[in-house]
Amino acid sequence: FLKGVTWRGTVNASQTPTMQAAQNSAQVFLGINLKCNSCHDSFISHWKLREAYALASFFSTEPLEIVKCDKATGETAQPTFLFPELVSISANATLAERRAAAARMFTSKENGLFARTIVNRLWKQLLGHGLVEPADEMENPAWYPELLDWLAADLIANNYDLKHLLRTIVLSEPYQR
Repeated sequence: FLKGVTWRGTVNASQTPTMQAAQNSAQVFLGINLKCNSCHDSFISHWKLREAYALASFFSTEPLEIVKCDKATGETAQPTFLFPELVSISANATLAERRAAAARMFTSKENGLFARTIVNRLWKQLLGHGLVEPADEMENPAWYPELLDWLAADLIANNYDLKHLLRTIVLSEPYQR
């Protein structure tokens, strides 16, 4: 998952394994698609090129130079989470320390997007459509935000017990219908 795809030959900067690790992690754990802004500032979301490189820095053994549309900018990315208010880490931290910090940030109870993303993905699997669509765009409005927030809070309160979440959903009136 963190290694990404190692392509043969030359690839653009947005396809490097460290950038793929950032893209994959954000998409799976947060429902945030960073593919567009791995090359340039996104045209369809508020995420910026610098933020994609800052997240990719958590998965790199060396400092990452920011590359915009395959042109080096001369700037070096500092490891910063997409939501920097959750935690910060030194640029001198080892790869293992940065990966551990990233794991903590993605799964932190203070990061409500993680629980909401898990709830949304399971709801979609069980009922055929997510509470937020598409599932990889969790910043879109939920069609029933109170339900999504309640299920996410319940998931956190039950220590991310997926069996509990599944039981809650399958015993719900919407699932029964």
